[in-house]
Amino acid sequence: MNTMNQSGFRRFTALAVMALLITACGKPEQATPTAEDPTASVAVPVTTSSEAALGLFQKGVTLFDNLHVVEANEAFVEATALDPDFALAHYMVALTSQTTAEFFDAIGKARALAPNVSEGEQLYIRATVAASENDQQAQLDALKQLVAAYPQDARTHLALGTFLTGQQDFDGAVKHYMHATSIDPDFASAYNQLGYAHRSLGDLESAKSAFARYVELMPGEANPYDSYAELLMEMGSYDESIENYRKALSIDPDFAASYAGLTINYSLKGEADNAQEAAEQMLAAARNFAERQGAMFRSVTSYLFAGNTEAAMEVSETMLAEAEVRGNHAAMGGVHEYMGDMMLAADNPAKAVEHFNAALDHRLQANMNEANKAQAERTHLFKTTIAAMIGDDLDAAASGTAEYTAAVEANGTAFEKRRAHQLAAYLAMLNEEFESAAGHFAMASPFNPVVLYWSAVNSAELGDTEKARELATRAANRNTLNANLPLVRADALQLLTELDAD
Repeated sequence: MNTMNQSGFRRFTALAVMALLITACGKPEQATPTAEDPTASVAVPVTTSSEAALGLFQKGVTLFDNLHVVEANEAFVEATALDPDFALAHYMVALTSQTTAEFFDAIGKARALAPNVSEGEQLYIRATVAASENDQQAQLDALKQLVAAYPQDARTHLALGTFLTGQQDFDGAVKHYMHATSIDPDFASAYNQLGYAHRSLGDLESAKSAFARYVELMPGEANPYDSYAELLMEMGSYDESIENYRKALSIDPDFAASYAGLTINYSLKGEADNAQEAAEQMLAAARNFAERQGAMFRSVTSYLFAGNTEAAMEVSETMLAEAEVRGNHAAMGGVHEYMGDMMLAADNPAKAVEHFNAALDHRLQANMNEANKAQAERTHLFKTTIAAMIGDDLDAAASGTAEYTAAVEANGTAFEKRRAHQLAAYLAMLNEEFESAAGHFAMASPFNPVVLYWSAVNSAELGDTEKARELATRAANRNTLNANLPLVRADALQLLTELDAD
């Protein structure tokens, strides 16, 4: 499992910001001086007055490195109990939190304590605070300063590489991951991230090599086999992928991501019953609300892959009910948004808008900052504009596209700017401006199956059958963990059939 997408299986309880900087922090000060300053520390120091708290922190970092997020969170919480002024432990509580409320509480404590700790710790905290406020430039500036201040700490390069991965700058990410492994050839987490970056660049052989090294370094951990299994699934080697997911679960029966991978593998193989069985096993193994939501979500996607939208909506209602009992508005907002997406895929834009309205209402009630609430409003505009397009309301589609584009140009993230091109491409297609649409699709996300599918349709309209076939194949078979894949895979496969028939 990639640290960039580890929150994917609990997407309804974690902020997107969590994925932007998920990397373990600096280790305790190391006795490796530099020539310029013989007293200088290679690694970011850790400030705490308690040796016991430091021991728990180190335990938590090791657990986090190996994607044992729940157990890591417990260790970091214990560390903060022993030393309430332990800023970096509060920071790690935030990064391993299971709810938005816990995240904002913990990062707020870390921020308040930051003036009393080292420069490196302050920069880690500053970067994550910036991420939580959707200020990606400030986040990047802090991470660059971190690398400049501690160039021989492999974890600072991992942190910057992880940010660049989130920006889809995979070449830049590879550079920093490689630098991390050159500093520490046994730094397993860097090989994991390196594998994902190579995969995103389409260099599957290099990805295989990186994951093989990851397995070699951590043969007794579940995540290396999980990561390799995900690559195999992307390559269409479903049976071998299942074998590796099973290996991960034999090591750690609680490793939720591997159950999720099994559900997708079986769905892609057309084995709906096996997919639902894996989702049920994931639910039985769930240790908390977030993992229960993740397991039910995999049941939802398995039903969608099988073409059973009604059953998917029923499971979603169960998810909503559990979130409502806990008063978790962020979770309810996420569930409603995906229900709206399902209704868009079912050509029911009016019902979709009802769910998007509910999603916004819950997100505005959630315990999150104003920047995230503003982003929720932009997301609502994006989704309802697509609903207008599906409902053939061209005036609303045009005005919505213009409004969304202006909003993200002013305050949006890189992800949102790619979404603006997505809307512009759809609008151009509606106006039969297929060349213009192609230009916008080229600047939208190349990892979104829905974008790939409609780009394939657009290429077919332009008479470029070869490109249409390539894009439709990617839409149907790649980006296997993307939540949009089950919404569009059947359409992509149908398009491939039609293209092959021509």
